[in-house]
Amino acid sequence: MKEGMKYFLSLLGDFLTVGLAVGGSVAAGVFTGWFIDEKIFDGRTSPWFTIACAAFGIAGGIKNIFVMTRRRFKNEKNDQD
Repeated sequence: MKEGMKYFLSLLGDFLTVGLAVGGSVAAGVFTGWFIDEKIFDGRTSPWFTIACAAFGIAGGIKNIFVMTRRRFKNEKNDQD
């Protein structure tokens, strides 16, 4: 396989991983908050747990972006050496 195509596919995989990780984090936070609001407290606390857990999901997604970016730069640095 050509070196350029290999690099392109590597970048594509990284971007797809970041997108899925961020989307999954936010979705998990929203679902968890909704579940706590609606199923545990029978809607009495709606939408507060949903908002709080969504914020945690967004924070986790942003953290995932930083972790994956750091990992990508570390891998590129090791490949250059």
